Amino acid sequence: MASIGSWWRVVQNEKDRSSGLESDFEYRERWITIRLVYVSGFLMFLSFGVVTTGLWPYLQDMDPTVGKPFLSVVFAAPPAGQLIFSPLIGWCSNRLSSIRVPFVILTALFVFGNGLYSVVELFPTPHRRYVLLLARFVFGISTSINTLSRAYISTATKLSERTGAISMSSLAQTFGLAVGPIIQAALSTIGKEGLMWYGLRINMYTMAGWICAALGVVYILFLNPSCFVHRTIAAQEAMKTTGFSKATDTYEPLKMFSIWTVMIGYSVLMFFYVSVQTALSPISLDQFGWSHEESLYYLGILITGGTLCSCAVFLLLPQLCKRFQEHNVFLFFAIVPLFISQVVMIPMGSKSIPMLDSSNNRSTGVGGGGGCPIEQEWCNSIPPINQYQLTISYTMLCISFSVGIAISQTILSKLLGTRPQGNWMALYTSIGGLTRIIGPASVVVYVRFGTYWLFGLGAMISGLLLIWMWCYKGHLRTTKKIHHAEEMQRMANGVAE
Repeated sequence: MASIGSWWRVVQNEKDRSSGLESDFEYRERWITIRLVYVSGFLMFLSFGVVTTGLWPYLQDMDPTVGKPFLSVVFAAPPAGQLIFSPLIGWCSNRLSSIRVPFVILTALFVFGNGLYSVVELFPTPHRRYVLLLARFVFGISTSINTLSRAYISTATKLSERTGAISMSSLAQTFGLAVGPIIQAALSTIGKEGLMWYGLRINMYTMAGWICAALGVVYILFLNPSCFVHRTIAAQEAMKTTGFSKATDTYEPLKMFSIWTVMIGYSVLMFFYVSVQTALSPISLDQFGWSHEESLYYLGILITGGTLCSCAVFLLLPQLCKRFQEHNVFLFFAIVPLFISQVVMIPMGSKSIPMLDSSNNRSTGVGGGGGCPIEQEWCNSIPPINQYQLTISYTMLCISFSVGIAISQTILSKLLGTRPQGNWMALYTSIGGLTRIIGPASVVVYVRFGTYWLFGLGAMISGLLLIWMWCYKGHLRTTKKIHHAEEMQRMANGVAE
């Protein structure tokens, strides 16, 4: 309980105080700022969760002539905005003495994007789809704040603090993603018609945008100079450890092979997570014969359980990294579960997939709701996936994703050392945006070729990644125990001589 109390009061412990790196006041300022950075991740993912669940019906209400192909463009707009602007944001962060102003600007764009999303109805019907697309693109630009957050946490934490700080940042994002759909479900009581207020329609869709915009305004108030103080400590820690007087002297040569190994591992993890999330709905409808209502209900339970699992993993991760080295945690708790999640989903058995009768739109299966469309001819020759396979696979995927995104960022930040990390964290964030754009293509593979191809390719790619990581896991080592022991031995030999 004492440790929890000190966490809330932001009190420096005796061990940190004895290091002499900062005063109690500076420690408090640094950690208040870090926790404000956590909130930015919560806000971005809250908006994503609360808006995404109602995006398609809202788009149809605004423009009844819009089709699903345009919906895919709207879904791709936020990651596209992040992909385009993250490198610019990262470049600026390396050249600014404080990230407070960029934080304010990006949060203001967050407010504008959500506000514009809520007033789409004010525009002529033919233009509404494009206004909504612009709103989501602007929101995507604002999510470039994640680049600043990652770069700042890497320089504002000591090596011993970094894993815990990154885990808490990831937990805040996951919590926002979990709360978003709950808020949207609660807003459904307002209804689609809602009410008019000074010419603005307040309904279940627009209220979601207004809530996010209002939270953004409140967050900007906390970004004032007295609360948000840019403080770094990684360079000071390195200078004290090495004895150098300048931060630039502590920069070590970049291990490009190790850095790109982490990047590739992270990109594969992100790609598979996005792919499976996208394919969950068609898989449940086709393989289990569920109706749309059943699919929403059971997948809601599955996704909620996965989110809770992710939150538990983020909380346990710092303790796990105290028992095992981080590169081993990345291999055995991220890459191995990813491989298992793909292998488990390969269909087995002799049962038949329930088929959808196009004449009466009824399934031949027990559920009688959904089923595999007759256009997907592979359904006649491949056994179905069962619910146990999906549950085990999704659990493994959530564990893999939770560990992977936190540990990969931790390893990357330590490999980069004390140098400004804006450009590299921008690349890291852009990879996430790119995978969210191309990840949904997995549905095309599923529809055209079936589950053998989808999860067979998944097992092969993740298996190759597992072999690669196993062979070169030593390159991801961030501890320097071996080098320190060798240096001490050389010093001892010199004294003996």
